[in-house]
Formats: sequence, structure tokens, C-alpha cells
Amino acid sequence: MLSSLKIKNFALIKDLKIHFDQGLSVITGETGAGKSILLGALKLVLGERADHSTLKEKDKKCIVEAEFNIKELKLEAFFDENELDYWEESILRREISPSGKSRSFINDSPVTLSLMKELGAFLIDIHAQHQTLQINNADFQLRVIDSLAKNKKELKLYTQSFLKFQSIKNSLQKLEAESQESKNQLEFWQFQWSELESLKYQEGEEEALRIEQESLANREEIISNQQGIEQLLESEEGSLLDQLNALLQLIQNNSKYLPQLKEIETRIHSCKIELDDIRRDLSMQFDDFDFDPQRMQSVDERLAEINRLQKKHFLENADELIQIHQELAEKIAAVQNVDDDILELQKELNSAEKELLENAKELTFSREKVLPTLKNEVEKTLQRLGISHARLAVNQSTLASPSSKGIDDFEILFSANQGVEPQRIADSASGGEISRLVLAVKALLGKENGLSTIIFDEIDTGVSGEVADQMGDVLGELAKLRQLISITHLPQIAAKGKQHYFVYKETIDNQTQTKLKILSQEERIVEIAKMLSGKKTTEAALNNAKELLN
Repeated sequence: MLSSLKIKNFALIKDLKIHFDQGLSVITGETGAGKSILLGALKLVLGERADHSTLKEKDKKCIVEAEFNIKELKLEAFFDENELDYWEESILRREISPSGKSRSFINDSPVTLSLMKELGAFLIDIHAQHQTLQINNADFQLRVIDSLAKNKKELKLYTQSFLKFQSIKNSLQKLEAESQESKNQLEFWQFQWSELESLKYQEGEEEALRIEQESLANREEIISNQQGIEQLLESEEGSLLDQLNALLQLIQNNSKYLPQLKEIETRIHSCKIELDDIRRDLSMQFDDFDFDPQRMQSVDERLAEINRLQKKHFLENADELIQIHQELAEKIAAVQNVDDDILELQKELNSAEKELLENAKELTFSREKVLPTLKNEVEKTLQRLGISHARLAVNQSTLASPSSKGIDDFEILFSANQGVEPQRIADSASGGEISRLVLAVKALLGKENGLSTIIFDEIDTGVSGEVADQMGDVLGELAKLRQLISITHLPQIAAKGKQHYFVYKETIDNQTQTKLKILSQEERIVEIAKMLSGKKTTEAALNNAKELLN
């Protein structure tokens, strides 16, 4: 139950505090006095977006604070889950700074706007004037059925299974598309792989071939140099080895007399052995060198092929051909295995679809169960509201494929005239009939759901006389079960209120302000008389107002 509402610096309201009680409270006032401002302020603490332009004084903060008695709503779990202090008298507060920054609080704890909106949905149902036409909307009609069915559990299970089904379906479609694209590329990948497979490139091969190519290109110089080397090392007369042997012999001869030459003798002997090894190694390496012109052609062709594939794959280093070869092999293998992955996903999709349809069946059943109640109760209320031949029907059809809301489409049909079959509401109901239909639906939901407070903003549009009186009775009966606040322009409904609030404008210091006060019994008589006869109240209007109040 909404206990109180405090508003500071909002639109035309400077500072206002209102206390509310149980039962039916009515709010009246001249058009433009600010009744809608009250609703706008209340919507702020229910999670609607803030607008800096709503500040009355632009250099001061706007504060809207609503206090609710939530003892009967069993919301302890909600507070525990969101780590909030649970107070039976809970306070929701919004603050809007001059800079436009907005802050939200629940029981003095800062919270996100989405969390405040989530809590607000448990506390109040506000039916604004523009929402009357929502009765024509398929989504709104389905929410009415779901609210009456109290099928949150079934709806949650269905939603979870639907999201799972859609996720697998999207993955399957993506994989199939990728598979098709990959298969279109397969022949090209196989050709590229075959080229690299035929090349059989080895790491470091390109560098080794370039060195060999350089050697082969300079073979004449290499041969000439080798001949010079052999002449120096192996000529019959005066070769380096012969001279070194002669030197060694002379040193040996002197070392017999000069022992200190023994070390030099050993060193020269080592040089002779090393030089002989060098001669043999040079001879072997030269023997291994292939001076065949065909080898030169083979090396050139091999390097040309390596360079061609390196450029084809835009590589900086020829060794990267090995990695490209491996990646192509993996792509080809993936294409060959993708059919198995698709088959596995199809199995998962079939299983998810089976689960989805089972949950959809339960959801549909929960909705179908309440359709007779919806039809009968709304028709009864409409008959009380002056539509004696009111008929309601719900057209149910199965969708071609599951949607996020179920596998069925429900459409509420209405007829206000005898002998006329129920049709789409937009095609069959006048403005006044739509207002009464909305009230009948809301009255039924108000009896069934757990909301503590319902607010109607001019639900009585398009009605008058006896129908207005009956509408007031319906509101009064609903107010016995729920706190009900009705903004009205009809005296018949205003007279039904347990509390009567009057909204008016007042000019203070050359500034217009919206004010609100609760009327005494005598003030109510005068206000209702004005609603009956206009600003100039007559004795007859006053007497009529007294009768309405009695």
C-alpha cells in the first residue's frame, strides 16, 4: 500500500507531501491543475527515466520519495537476493541534480534504476489515459491472460527453453553457412595444399639453395682458387708442406744442442699436422662440389618454385610455407569433419525442440484454464456497467513456429450489441465501451494478482450518468481488496471515495504552483456540486452532491 508521497522541486510542485489510506481514494481538480504531474512524480520512484527539464527551479535538486507498506506482499526474498534491507515500511527515493544526474535509493541504499523498476512492478499498477488503447494490443492482451493465469513458473521455463532452442538453432545455421562457404573453398584449398605437398619444402632449404646457387655461379673462380691451393700445398718442389718439413728437420737438428728449442719443435710439428688436415679437408670438399651444369638448372628451378609460392601466399620468409601447408591441411580436415558437427548439433536441436514444445504445452494449458474466467467475469462486470449484451471471446490459434511468448496466439474479441458476433476490439467498441472494458479487465486482475495498489487515471472517459455510478461501485468493490486511487472527472465516482484529494493551482510570489489538499466533508460537497453544475454551484447541485455522498 502506498502510504505517502513527498515531492520537491518537480514541475509546478515546489514542496508537497501526501498521505494515503486504504480503500478508494479519488483525486479531482480542474484540467491543467497538475493531476498528471502527481503521476509523473510517482513514476519516477517506479523506475521511469528522469528528465532535467522537469525541475521547477533549475539550480536545486528534485526529490521524490514514496513510502509503501509491503508487509502483505511477501517480498523478503527479493530484498535478500538484492542485498537490501527489508523494511515493512519501505521507502523508494529518486533524486535529480541540477546537472541532470539521477540517483535511486531503496531504504536508503543506492540501487540501479532497473532494480527500482523491478521492485516498483510489485507495488503499483498505474493505468494512464493513453494506456486505454493498449487493450487492442496483442501483447497487452497476452499479459492480461498470463497475469490471470499466474503462470510465472511456466513462463520462465518456456522462456529458458526457447532461448536455449534459439541459441542452438543459430549455432546450427551459422555452422551450416560456414560449412557451405568452406565447401565452396575446399577445391581451392586442396589445390594450394597439393602445391605445397609436392614442393616438400624443408626448413632452411631456401637459404641453403641460395648459397649453393652462389657457389655454382662462381664455379670457375672456385676451380682456379682450388688449383692454386693445391699447388701451394702439394707441388713437387717448394710446397708449403715441403718447406715446413725442411724447417722442422733443421729445428730438430738444433734442438739436440739447444734443449730450449724442443717446445718450438713441438709447435712446428703441430702446424705440420694441422696443415696436412686442412689439405685433406679442402680436397674432400672440393671433390664433393658438383660442377654439373644440370645441377645449376635444378637449383634455379627449385628456388623459382619456392619464391613463386612464397609470393603467392604473401610471405616474408620461405620457411612460413611449412605453417601454411599445415593450416591448409587443418582447414581441409575441418571441412571433412563439419558434417559430423552439424549432425551432432541437429541432435541437440531436436532435443531442445522437444523440451521447448513440452514447456509450451504447459504454458498453453495454464492460459487456456483461465479463459472461461476471463470471459465470464468481464462480461458480468460489463453488464453492471451498462453494456447488457456484452460478449467476450478469445480467439486462439497455433503459430507456425514458436515465438518468445509461446506457440499460441490469443486475441480478445468483443461485442457490445445483441446479435453481433465478437470482433476485434478496435473494430467493435466505442471510446466509452473501451474504458469500461479496460476497467472490467483491471478489476478482475486486481482481485486475482498480488498488487497492493492500483491507480486509474481517468478510467471513466466516455461514460456518464447511471453507468458512471455503476463504475464507481465497481471501483469501490475493488478497493475493498486493494488500495485504489482514481483520478476522475465524474462526480458519481468522486463521491465513492473514502478520501477525496483536490488538486489546484496557486500563484505565490508571481510563480504558479500546483497544490493538493484532502477535502473535509463540507468541502467535498462543494467540490462535487461544482463537478455537477460548474463553478457556480446551485442549491440543487449541493443537494445532489449530498445525496451522492450518502
